[in-house]
Amino acid sequence: MFFPMFIIQGDLMTWTSDTGNTYKLCLLDTNAVSEIIKNPKREGRGFITRFPPGKFVPCITIYNLIELRRKVEIFDKFLNFFSLYPFFLLKPFQFLLAEELLNYDTNKKVSALFNSFSPLGRDSSYKLRKFVENMFKINEIKSIEKNWRDEERETLKTWLSFKDNFKPTKSDANSKDAERYIKEAGSQTLIRLKPNWIRNRIINEKREIKFNRLASLKVMLYSQYYRLYDPYWKPEPQEVTDVTIFAAAPYVDSIITEKFQANIFDKINNKVPKLNNMEVFRLNHIRY
Repeated sequence: MFFPMFIIQGDLMTWTSDTGNTYKLCLLDTNAVSEIIKNPKREGRGFITRFPPGKFVPCITIYNLIELRRKVEIFDKFLNFFSLYPFFLLKPFQFLLAEELLNYDTNKKVSALFNSFSPLGRDSSYKLRKFVENMFKINEIKSIEKNWRDEERETLKTWLSFKDNFKPTKSDANSKDAERYIKEAGSQTLIRLKPNWIRNRIINEKREIKFNRLASLKVMLYSQYYRLYDPYWKPEPQEVTDVTIFAAAPYVDSIITEKFQANIFDKINNKVPKLNNMEVFRLNHIRY
């Protein structure tokens, strides 16, 4: 089987190889990756059959890696399995948001790629195992990983504070309240993460924020809202990572996730322009 080297073509969705072939991108949540690894004859085989390497490139984020590294055996099997195929690591949410803000007033596209991997890579940066091992030796990355559980807990507290301060018109989740939540919680998030940018935008220029131009943030806020106002949802710190992974969803062609998050995407695929053509797959879709 021939494995391509990839050429960056601006926006991430649908990539072109150095031979001119195009490939669609599929973002996996950590649960999907784990099922593929733990059950190679069922989910593993089903994934490769449904998303063949000649047509698709699987993608994850650094947040998936942090979760996978908590289980050494699973993580090692992950590296072994996905080192055999072309594979992408996407930028973390903070990088995506920074680029979206930079391009806010332009038509320039956001590139969500952090690194690409291929079995035929020319140097160590193309080798998944070697790249990941080296990346987690970097002090900044080691610090992020070490403090991630604390970050999950603190972020969850922030979500719950958004809910305390939000006044819904209905007790059940609905699209109108979701839009209001995007504006209110989104503004609070930007004040916390990018105070200078929002100060110039709202206070100095008196301009309304267009959240469609901040697609990664908007997807995360929708995922927050439909969790917070689901009567059966239990606020666990792990949920923060699940939501953060899918900040990259606007920049891929398809996703594989568990039923709860898939149902959220079904609700919002016409609310975020970049999600209009994205396909949503549940875990049962990759069972062979």
